[in-house]
Amino acid sequence: MNRSEYFNYISRELSALATRINERGALNILDYNIHAENFYLHFFNMLFDWNLININSTQQNAAGIDLVDTTNNIIIQVSATATKQKIESALNKKDISNYSGYSFKFISISKDTKELRTKTFTNPYNLTFSPASDIFDITSLLNIIVCLHIDQQKSIYDLLKKEIKRKPDPAG
Repeated sequence: MNRSEYFNYISRELSALATRINERGALNILDYNIHAENFYLHFFNMLFDWNLININSTQQNAAGIDLVDTTNNIIIQVSATATKQKIESALNKKDISNYSGYSFKFISISKDTKELRTKTFTNPYNLTFSPASDIFDITSLLNIIVCLHIDQQKSIYDLLKKEIKRKPDPAG
């Protein structure tokens, strides 16, 4: 089945990317973290039909915010750090107050967030934020992708093929 092939490839590549980000982060090599912001911008636009832009392209190092969709009123933080403190730190940033009425989403690009989705968070600017549905990791994304129409899976598969093309092993 093509569905199985697409899903298996998507699962393998997203998991490999998360592992690479985690391992490189332990060595303080953070280039993948920066590129992951733009990768997930396009990935989430495709997956959810959003209109995200990288706020860092117009406002360098916006505090607590990486991606913004002004059409659907969504702000997203993309992070390799997946802790309650990290999420609350983002929700407490003064810049967040400019997004009243927006929904806050958190994307963990390298860690599992299952436990975080059960916690309660301080949200001083009262953004729309439901941890159970607004905190994403590889597993939660794969749970969505596995049920997609095959054409949507193929689009995500194609995006991953373009973004995460592996080079041949020089050892054979």
